[in-house]
Amino acid sequence: MPVGAAAATILAAGTLVFALHRTPPEPAPASAVMAAGPGIVAEGPAGLIVRDGDLVEASGPVEKGSTMCSPAPVPAIYGPCPHGIRVPGIKPTDGVTLRGRWHPSGLSDIRRMPYSPPSGGVLGDSDLPDTPPCPAPAGGWRDGEDWVDDRVRDHLHARPDQFAEPFATHVGNARVLVVEVVSGDVDQARAALTATYSDNLCVVAAPGGHSIAAEERLQATVGEAVRALMDADPGIYLAGSEDGKMRVMMLQLTQPLYDRLAAIGLDHLIVDPWIRPAR
Repeated sequence: MPVGAAAATILAAGTLVFALHRTPPEPAPASAVMAAGPGIVAEGPAGLIVRDGDLVEASGPVEKGSTMCSPAPVPAIYGPCPHGIRVPGIKPTDGVTLRGRWHPSGLSDIRRMPYSPPSGGVLGDSDLPDTPPCPAPAGGWRDGEDWVDDRVRDHLHARPDQFAEPFATHVGNARVLVVEVVSGDVDQARAALTATYSDNLCVVAAPGGHSIAAEERLQATVGEAVRALMDADPGIYLAGSEDGKMRVMMLQLTQPLYDRLAAIGLDHLIVDPWIRPAR
């Protein structure tokens, strides 16, 4: 089995989801997933709740039928967006920022704002390094894609408290597998791994990092609760682990949904709605 560049479990609403997003005129900054855009209120989870008649703001493309699409993945190539909100009177466009009064049926009193890409409810780019965080061996990295990582995975998962999930990086045409040692002796770990794995390997110390065991506990507890909530609430379209928490992406955060998330434990969640209260 290959080890992907992102070592987190992603949960998507529905059973068939392609990693396809409609492209706005400008790309959303990777670091802006939870940042507040112009006019957007960001005061922690409770400050993100929207109620009937609240002034809100959102950005995205508008489809035929005056539906603004969220940044959620679409279920088929160029298919209609499954998660959006009605914006009566707004013509189709590749990207627009709108402010209006939120209602369960759509927005009212809509005004166009200066466009800014969506900053909430967006699956951001991975913060994992693009290149291996260790120097090349004598003779350099060997070119090619080495996809048979089962021996490394088996070794790490037999010692889940010692290692984080591995991830792949690239240097030119060379694929390099990176293994982070979150506890224990990194030199001993490197020696044990290189004895059984002859492909490009970078083993580095990451003391206190998010271990495989910690990720398994997160998925077995918070992850399972989020899965159940996604099945019950169609407004949640994506969730995934991030820095030891579960990021939950949704259309908007209503009071009932906030209460359900609070029951799971807000300390274990990153609450990330697309539609947000506006100043």
